[in-house]
Amino acid sequence: MSSSGPGQKFTRTEWLILTVAAIGFLFDTYELLLLPLIAAPALAELLQLPANHPDVTLWVGRLLWLAALSGGVFGLLGGWLTDRLGRKTVLGMSIALYSFSPVAGAFSTSLEWFIFFRCATFVGVCVEFVAAITWLAELFPDKHRREKVLGWTQAFASVGGLFVTVVNGWILRHAASLPALPVPEPKDQVD
Repeated sequence: MSSSGPGQKFTRTEWLILTVAAIGFLFDTYELLLLPLIAAPALAELLQLPANHPDVTLWVGRLLWLAALSGGVFGLLGGWLTDRLGRKTVLGMSIALYSFSPVAGAFSTSLEWFIFFRCATFVGVCVEFVAAITWLAELFPDKHRREKVLGWTQAFASVGGLFVTVVNGWILRHAASLPALPVPEPKDQVD
């Protein structure tokens, strides 16, 4: 894509690519760091137990390592998938997976489905990360520019951690005034 050397300025198209990539990496980290914030309340609701109950704590721990393990295994497979299916295909499929799986997790009414969809979210983010890094490296073949591109876009992954902290603080301050969402009950109530 870019044949200009290290001294050349980025073109408008290159800036657009960098901006979209930076925002993408920001939301990757945002999505991953959301799990520790939502796990206990979500599991407490699904298990119909207080958030500080030992069973909830046990499942939070299990969910955190299951999600990380799933993401790690599929992240390793992401390179192989990218080579076999192409960067754009894997990038699109992984973004779709990590966009829709949190929504499906939010509407889950069982522990098993909630865990499945939260693990799927990690899988999508980790595979997307590999495909996006590979694609960026190919788009900027000049070594100096490629290092700069990868460094700056990856720095925005850390901004995702700051963003999730700010959003969580805002939600906690305004929780009482936020509208309720029409979600199904976690378990069928028997009267």
